[in-house]
Amino acid sequence: MAKKQKSKKSNLLYQRLTEALENGSKVRIEAEETYYGLPVTVTKDFVEIMVLVPPDEFDDEDDTFKQVTWLVRLSSIFAIAYPTEYWSTARLEKLLEVGSNQA
Repeated sequence: MAKKQKSKKSNLLYQRLTEALENGSKVRIEAEETYYGLPVTVTKDFVEIMVLVPPDEFDDEDDTFKQVTWLVRLSSIFAIAYPTEYWSTARLEKLLEVGSNQA
């Protein structure tokens, strides 16, 4: 009976993550800190969540935005995070400016 209930819970989690992926909705990850990100890939076993981390407001020398990808195993709610890309504030502003000019 417990196995069936666990299966239903993971199916509900999968369903909600799939909906977030389709709608472009952010999801919350609670670790040592709380992060918000967008699901970019959802399978029955794993979800990849992309988080854009802004520069540290207390570090004047670091104006770098970081893209961190969280890989979460749905069956055990086990996650790892790894950095995948970095953007300087100037580069990110330039990319956003190009995007807004095309709209």
